[in-house]
Amino acid sequence: MSFNFPGNSPHGHVAFDGVIEIGENGFWRHRSPPTLSLHRAAAMFNAMNGETIIEIGSGLQGEMSGNSILVWAAKTQARKIVAIDLEEHHINDVRAATRQFPNVEALVCDGIAYLRDFPGTIDLLYLDFWTPDPAGAQAGSGRTNAYLQAYQNARDKLSRNAMILIDDTDHIHPWKHTLIVPEACKDGFREIWQGRQTLLARHGTGR
Repeated sequence: MSFNFPGNSPHGHVAFDGVIEIGENGFWRHRSPPTLSLHRAAAMFNAMNGETIIEIGSGLQGEMSGNSILVWAAKTQARKIVAIDLEEHHINDVRAATRQFPNVEALVCDGIAYLRDFPGTIDLLYLDFWTPDPAGAQAGSGRTNAYLQAYQNARDKLSRNAMILIDDTDHIHPWKHTLIVPEACKDGFREIWQGRQTLLARHGTGR
């Protein structure tokens, strides 16, 4: 995985080279784990003195998934980390693995509804949840619309320096990033990097 760092890219963002190859069955052929992206996002979160991370779509699913909740718990200075998933066994895994981190809360619930009702401020929103496509709909459209809704529900809770990290964006459209990225950019976010994951960020004068 290679980078163009700001100043080398004409767009001023970090570019992950290439979109992964898609097989005849429509699934990925070869990919890299998101480790570098997760660790870089964690470092940026610390640099901005972030306090709250919300992860929608959680669990421990191995190196290729990145086990992001462990990165947030071990590598950031977050005061509050909320891991959300609809599958109880995923949340049970998270609870077992993060017992030593009192700042981690793991919940079985609808993440989109949680964002709508969340009363606080979000510094890092991590999106990696699965939504099925409606019957007869174009493949990927379920995730496209759900990720946009997640952003819309979180929009007013995102801090002035907030970051949004989206997993699995090395996929053909329509997909998780298709609508959320342009919508967030209208609101002042910009792409910091793209590829295996996409990071959106905006820079204000504090939380």
